[in-house]
Amino acid sequence: ALLSAAAFASVATMRAGDPLLPQVAREFGVSAGEASIIATTFALAYGFCQLVYGVLGDRFGKYRLVTLATLASGLTVASAGFADSLGMLGAARLAGGATAAAIVPLSMAFIGDHVPYERRQTALARFLTGTILGIVSGQVLGGVLGQMVGWRAVFLLLGALFLLIGALLLVEVRSTRVPPPLLSG
Repeated sequence: ALLSAAAFASVATMRAGDPLLPQVAREFGVSAGEASIIATTFALAYGFCQLVYGVLGDRFGKYRLVTLATLASGLTVASAGFADSLGMLGAARLAGGATAAAIVPLSMAFIGDHVPYERRQTALARFLTGTILGIVSGQVLGGVLGQMVGWRAVFLLLGALFLLIGALLLVEVRSTRVPPPLLSG
C-alpha cells in the first residue's frame, strides 16, 4: 500500500505541472510554450534517471531506495513552490523528476523480487492502481487546486504528501517487515 501511495505521488507530480502552465506563464511573463519547460525538465529527468536506479536498487535495496527517493522528492517537489524565476522552477522540476524517477520501477522490481509468484499479479494490480490514480489525479490536482490556491501551493502540497509517505516508508524500513537488500560482490 505504501509503495502504491509513493507511486501515486510520483506520477501525480509529473502530470500536475501540465494544467499549471498558463498560471506559471502569466506569473513569469512568458508564453505557455516557454513555461512548458517545467513539464519537459521533469519528464526528461524522470526518464533518464530510471537508467541508474536499477543498479542502485540492486546494490542498496529497492525498498530502501524508494524510501530515500520519496523523502528526497518531498524536498525537491516542494522547492518548486519557492521558485522566484522560471529558470529556478525548471531546475526544481528537473530535480523533482530525478528523485521521483526511482519510485515506480523500483517498487515494481521489489514486488517482483519479494512477492510469491501466486500472489504477484494481485500485488502488482494493487500497486498499479495507485499509479493509474496518480496519473488521473495529477491532472485534476494541478487544474482544480491550481485554480483554487495557485500553482505554488500545488507543489508544496505534493511535497508534503511525499514527505508523509516517505516517513511511513521509513517506519517500514526500520521494522523487520522489509527484507534486507541482497548485496552482490
